[in-house]
Amino acid sequence: MSRERVLEAAARTFSERGYAGTTMRDIARAADLQAGSLYYHYPSKELLIEAVIDQGIHNITNTVYNAIAKLPPSSSYGDRVRMAIHAHLRAILTYGAFASASRHLLSQVPVEVRRKHILRRESYEEFWLGLLQTAHEAGETREGVDLRLARTFILGGLNSALDWYRPEGKSIEELADQFATMIEGGILKGGSA
Repeated sequence: MSRERVLEAAARTFSERGYAGTTMRDIARAADLQAGSLYYHYPSKELLIEAVIDQGIHNITNTVYNAIAKLPPSSSYGDRVRMAIHAHLRAILTYGAFASASRHLLSQVPVEVRRKHILRRESYEEFWLGLLQTAHEAGETREGVDLRLARTFILGGLNSALDWYRPEGKSIEELADQFATMIEGGILKGGSA
């Protein structure tokens, strides 16, 4: 069994049971492995949750960074914000168990794991702030918008979809369009308020 499949089973199990409520045996069972085989890949539960959380933030950041990098250089900063909204939402809903573990289990994990993840999360949040600041400097945001608060609003709204999104409703792209429209109306210029 590959490390990726072990991580997927661990992400699902941690998301369902929490960190304290999950044993290595639970994860081995979910991965259809003997417990000893799981320890070959990850010698401790701490290392396994760290890998799951790292994968969660990695999935999101890479999806967003790659989506923006594919935009033509002539793209407006507003287009970059819209693309980041789409990519972030697509990533958290595509990699749901990883994103959920990363979002919901942070307070449950050992302090050292939490500290590393908080630094990665803060770096990603700074990326978003930079994106909004460049849009503001280019005159593409409304005057008087607190960009730090806007970042918190955007990421909080997008991340909340982990708790309520159902595939039988709107598609991820339709939902991302709705989020982008709301952001345009309140933060970016050019949208209807």
